[in-house]
Amino acid sequence: MRALYGTLIVLLNVLAAAAPTYAQAVPSPSIAPTSPVSDAPQGDVRNGEKEFSACVNCHGHHAEGGFGPDLAGRDLAWTTFRKAVREPWGIMPAFREQLKSEQALADIRAYLNSLPRTATLGEWHWRRAPQSAPLGQRLYMNFAGCGQCHEPEGKFPRARLGVAARDVTFEYFKRQIYQHYDRWPKGTMPLYSPDRMPEPVVREMYQWLVDELGLRPWIAGALTLGDQRGDVTTYRLTVSNNGEKDKGLAAEGLTVFVRIPAGCSVVAGTGTGYEGTMPLAKLGLQPALRLAPHPPDNSGIVERPQPDLSRDVAVWRLPRIIAAEQITLSLTLSGSKPSPELLKGFEGSTIHWTSPGRRPAGSPPRLVYRDLRIADTGDHELITPPRMAGTQ
Repeated sequence: MRALYGTLIVLLNVLAAAAPTYAQAVPSPSIAPTSPVSDAPQGDVRNGEKEFSACVNCHGHHAEGGFGPDLAGRDLAWTTFRKAVREPWGIMPAFREQLKSEQALADIRAYLNSLPRTATLGEWHWRRAPQSAPLGQRLYMNFAGCGQCHEPEGKFPRARLGVAARDVTFEYFKRQIYQHYDRWPKGTMPLYSPDRMPEPVVREMYQWLVDELGLRPWIAGALTLGDQRGDVTTYRLTVSNNGEKDKGLAAEGLTVFVRIPAGCSVVAGTGTGYEGTMPLAKLGLQPALRLAPHPPDNSGIVERPQPDLSRDVAVWRLPRIIAAEQITLSLTLSGSKPSPELLKGFEGSTIHWTSPGRRPAGSPPRLVYRDLRIADTGDHELITPPRMAGTQ
């Protein structure tokens, strides 16, 4: 049995190291004649472009390809295209009607057929993991393509798993890959097939994401506009742990900091743990990043951009926030009245927590391909800035 497992690991290493891109591994769909088909819905190009937004991480923003094959201007027949989405070949997951209706598929097809053929295959949305990366990460990035949507360290899915951390076993994880509609009925992730995504591959990814990196608490923060009197405005700050009660992970040792927009002064801060204001440069923490940059090559080694540490921040210290808990704070500022330009000054406000961190305590730093949005120590999330009424 041990010899068999060793053989399997060798095979998985070969797959992770040598697997070509999905676009290269799978031949281009055969171009079927586009003669009229009675059951083909009439497609809407404009809506098809919107519907295709769920596909761009693999197939490119203009269907020029990337991890997945190029689709622009292929003039695919309806039956060919529909089968490719509902019962795909290669590693592509299946989009059931629950995710994409027949009309949505017809619209996407119309949009793709309206595009010119691409001359050059596009780049991967996230580059492949290098040979020095852990096996689980290489399978996750290079073979299965999970990282094209879920980023190099599974930042979002690890938080989704952290919502019900006490229930998370390999069997639970496997169900999220093969059949998750019962758990997330409004989810947008398509379903992988066990025939295309074998269970040993899923187990290796589980061991890397769950056992090695560890689950994340799903922490969120949002600023909203409150009372306004002259040039004095109160902003409401909600800090939430979106985990399930008695199941989700708690976050320990929180520092919440809110950037003070230029031209504003702090009148008051309220809520548990308010400590006043200080220069962000002296706080010793960095703002979270909205998007991590791609590495310049396939080494996976990148430097974190120099963060903007200018201006003061209002600071709260919270010992912990447990699953399903919500904490309400407030910040009152004087100076300029709210405007879209002023509200941009809140961008970079962050919730930081010390535990659980980027990886389990004491584990070696094996990551060479990293998501730079995750803090080097501890973990953090951006706070959603306030919006003016009527804006998105």
